[in-house]
Amino acid sequence: MVTGEAVGRAWSFLIAGEDRQFQGNAGYEDVVEESYSYDSTVGNHRRVALDDLVVVRSGREALGIGYVEQLETFPNQEKLRSRCPGCGSTGFKERTSTLPRFRCSPCGNAFDHPSTETIEVTSYRAHYGGTWQPLEGCLEKALLSELSLSNSDQQSIKAIDYSRVLAAVASKGVRLPRRRWASAGTGPRPFELPGGRRRATVAVRRGQDAFRRALVRRYGMICAVTGPAPAEVLQAAHLRAFAITEQHRVEEGLLLRSDIHHLFDSGLLAIHPDDFTVQVAPSLDGYATYSDLHGTSLRIPNTDLIDRHALAEHHASTVATW
Repeated sequence: MVTGEAVGRAWSFLIAGEDRQFQGNAGYEDVVEESYSYDSTVGNHRRVALDDLVVVRSGREALGIGYVEQLETFPNQEKLRSRCPGCGSTGFKERTSTLPRFRCSPCGNAFDHPSTETIEVTSYRAHYGGTWQPLEGCLEKALLSELSLSNSDQQSIKAIDYSRVLAAVASKGVRLPRRRWASAGTGPRPFELPGGRRRATVAVRRGQDAFRRALVRRYGMICAVTGPAPAEVLQAAHLRAFAITEQHRVEEGLLLRSDIHHLFDSGLLAIHPDDFTVQVAPSLDGYATYSDLHGTSLRIPNTDLIDRHALAEHHASTVATW
């Protein structure tokens, strides 16, 4: 949290998708790292405002965090809504292995086809891409629930504790820009960045790496050597070469900034297995950015989780070439 910054309001936004339980609404088209869409049928829709802090979540984890930079309003929009043909509730769920396909929670009615209606709503789109920081699961569902001011897992927009959320993400190495940036009048980030690729392309590819995700969950967005770093530059490093072991063991892994990872794999940087201090090759003495790291301690909160034997093997083979 930025020192002296006033406490504000914070929300968690639930994205529609595979984790969606209740089927009454058809969902919205969101670019997760850029904006969130909702309408006047959603609880708390009137309360979201500029400069509010938002955590975007799936049914399993927090995906990212940012400040609301711009709010767009679209009145007189049509929306298709489905209801239980028995009681008219929108609170029914789809079943994947049982027929009929749907079951209504309030009345217990099971059916294959819901009744539908078209209603008029006001739609909203909250933009936060300029301050977006990926979380990639380092803020897990259980912790996010503890920070929530509501007990409903399916509430699309939930109030959460502003100060505690900032403290939680800071402990995971996530650093947000100052909140004043959010309302500086620069407008939302573009839907597409130069080159025709959205940030989501990178995030999806990165999210498929189970080894990296496990390390993020364990250590947060923290380079073990240099400290907190943006998600975009953090890579999963193996203490034992994967090409040899063909194993992804979390105990044999560290999150490293991309340049530090290259030095680590190139035999120019190692970590002493006894005191967990960084060792930098003498050939880098002319580069203060790296030579100044020599003798510093690892920046991760719990070194007991690291496999010392794997660390010792890497250290011995690395320093032997100096």
